[in-house]
Amino acid sequence: KRKGEEDGCGEMMMNSGHIKNLPDDILLEIMSWLPVESVLKCKLVCKKLQKLLHGKRSFFTNMHVSRQFHRLHGGSDADNGLLFCGTTDTNQVSLFYGGIYNDKINTDDVYDFEKTLKKVRHPSMHHKFPQQYLVGSCNGLVCLDRCHHPCVDPTYVYNPATGEYVNLPKLIIHKGSSFPRVARGFGYVPSTNEYKVVRIFYPDREMAGQVQVYTLGSGCGWRTKSTPFPWVNYEPPASFADGSLYWYRKLKVYAFDLAKEEMRMVLSPPCDTLALSLVHDNFGLVVLRGNLCFFRQTLNAPHMEIWSLKKSDMKESWCKYFSIVYEKEFSVEFFWPIMVTKNKIIFTKNYETIHCYDPETTSWKEIVAEDPDFFIENIWVIAHVNSFVSLRSLGENSRKKSRRNKKIGLLNVGSLA
Repeated sequence: KRKGEEDGCGEMMMNSGHIKNLPDDILLEIMSWLPVESVLKCKLVCKKLQKLLHGKRSFFTNMHVSRQFHRLHGGSDADNGLLFCGTTDTNQVSLFYGGIYNDKINTDDVYDFEKTLKKVRHPSMHHKFPQQYLVGSCNGLVCLDRCHHPCVDPTYVYNPATGEYVNLPKLIIHKGSSFPRVARGFGYVPSTNEYKVVRIFYPDREMAGQVQVYTLGSGCGWRTKSTPFPWVNYEPPASFADGSLYWYRKLKVYAFDLAKEEMRMVLSPPCDTLALSLVHDNFGLVVLRGNLCFFRQTLNAPHMEIWSLKKSDMKESWCKYFSIVYEKEFSVEFFWPIMVTKNKIIFTKNYETIHCYDPETTSWKEIVAEDPDFFIENIWVIAHVNSFVSLRSLGENSRKKSRRNKKIGLLNVGSLA
């Protein structure tokens, strides 16, 4: 049941006779398609479900992650989760989460931050640019930057749903680094069930970088790789798709395979290097429906192209995914693709608002409006769904943030335990 899933869950639980008669595998299948918040509400009112989820914790967590990944990247018409990172006029960073949009919503609806999103508790941070804080989201775990030096450092991994978090060892910068910078990324290796944080330390401008890898739960800390990494754009953080982290420098794309922990070059996107302008073009790498994509928006011209990287018989090729034309008044605006739903494409505009584009009607709509009475000055948004993935189960000596049952407060959803 997509629309009103939480209400549907409540109605189902009210009729306890139906639940008692359901086979365990059917009940787990139903629960695996529901958001974290809905599962926990059901669990509170059904003892059979409590016992089942506790006994099948690991199995259900993996099943639930798989289903939620499909919701996020499979073009579902259910609510799509977005994680907002925003800054105030004092550069205080705040993190918000909400399943704010689906294709069935009334086209006259416009959402505002305060009514739609729930604030996530996290370490106090100050950044002028929110994209320098949010490294990435993977299976419900979120990696955040901490600012220990002149550069950011990906040393905080967090599950917003359960409040569980872990602090990773800080980067040590030796004297003599005149322009220290860190490129970073966060991803998952399904074959080994490993989550890895990667940081590439550049001691100076245009120098090769030193790759360090932290595997959650391994007990090995940061491991330094011997092969240097080319200079890449360190903002925004890497895009994660198909088991690799991807960075770019102009039109050169570099991948770091998380399983092999090796760097490789990727086929360059099909753009004329001479025609590509760093001043008049807005471009970058994004992940849409689980695939690595390259987008290029020509400023001062109402046009954007999105290309998707396809792999076949060990060969890579870029295929045009979308060609978007918009009104001339939008031609000087910066658009950044976030996700593709069943029928729409979601964008941020100027780091201020959220818009959706309908490829069929070629129409645009603002779905999250800028609210001058709220806190937002700049926003960075990524696709995210909550999950039950446990840092402690992965082997980390994690802690938990206290939970508050408030609209603007940490999601009060607890855990499966």
